[in-house]
Amino acid sequence: MSGWPRPDEPSGEITLVLDQRSTLDRQDDLRDGLSAIARQGPHLWVANDETTSVERLTLETGDQARDHRSFDLTQLLELPGDRGEMDIEGLDVEGDMLWLVGSHSAARKQVKGNATPAEAQNSLATVEVSQRRRVLARLSTKTLLEPGGSPTDHQQHPAVLGLGRGADLVDLLADDPHLGSFIQSRTIGARPIPGKDNGIDCEGLAVDGDRVFIGLRGPVLRGWAMIIELQVGDGPGLEPQPIGPGNRRYRKHFLRLHGLGVRDLCRHGEDLLVLAGPTMELDGRAAVFRWRGALTSQAETVLQKDDLHCEFEAPFGEGEDHAEGITVLDDGRSALVLYGTPAGKRKTGRHEIKADVFRLSK
Repeated sequence: MSGWPRPDEPSGEITLVLDQRSTLDRQDDLRDGLSAIARQGPHLWVANDETTSVERLTLETGDQARDHRSFDLTQLLELPGDRGEMDIEGLDVEGDMLWLVGSHSAARKQVKGNATPAEAQNSLATVEVSQRRRVLARLSTKTLLEPGGSPTDHQQHPAVLGLGRGADLVDLLADDPHLGSFIQSRTIGARPIPGKDNGIDCEGLAVDGDRVFIGLRGPVLRGWAMIIELQVGDGPGLEPQPIGPGNRRYRKHFLRLHGLGVRDLCRHGEDLLVLAGPTMELDGRAAVFRWRGALTSQAETVLQKDDLHCEFEAPFGEGEDHAEGITVLDDGRSALVLYGTPAGKRKTGRHEIKADVFRLSK
């Protein structure tokens, strides 16, 4: 860790109490795979990337978030396949709309601890693609909270890009000169490069009106991270509109994040807070950078190191405490950071997990 900035001390903690069961495996502990967070007034929405649900907690006095309610998205979205995680990696709330994005990543099969050399090689040669991961969706929180109600307009119906119905984000980027080769690798046929191999991996979501910012954990291109921006309407679908050069239906923003990828995004005034961390399966620096004026920009941007202010350095551990999500608290002056693969000291009791509060510069 020589040469890396020292992590900053949190200004406080909030304990999240997750006492509902996983939608995929009732034996799983939801605390172990938290991957995204967004605040809506007094509530926190969180996701575990190994489920098909979103979770809502209510912030209470005494630095706790309780009253856990779990919402199974298989009851709202037509997910392809009979089983499997959605790998939700980004959440945001705009008005009474909850937005979510899946990783869109391919996965290389893991090697089991007792595997023979031949079995290990076969696993490492197997790349799996799940359509369930390839989703960008907008859901009415009113519909989630009152499932028996009668929708009165199209805003209450889920709007979806992906899930095997028509073109999705990966299809949109397939011919891109920066990203296309990661989606359809010329060296291994039609199989995409897996997310954990520096392939396409969406982690981070921020929505401002009709503008949707999607952070990429990977690929990182010679030290440059990327954010994809879409513009979608408020209709029943999420059809991206032409906003890029040559009427391209997306914009690309390049950020010099010291070799790190994007792990989450969060609005703060007219700025975006960018939680950055290692792009592959590594322990390493996690930091939050401020992209000033991101929500007022109307063009593609290339942000050098000096264009990005480092707000704070988050802690990380060896094989644990990987910063995965960030949201601004209601005071507007502090941010809550959520960790995946949490250290044992973060977990208390049967259902509680601690997230860190950090002060922001403005």
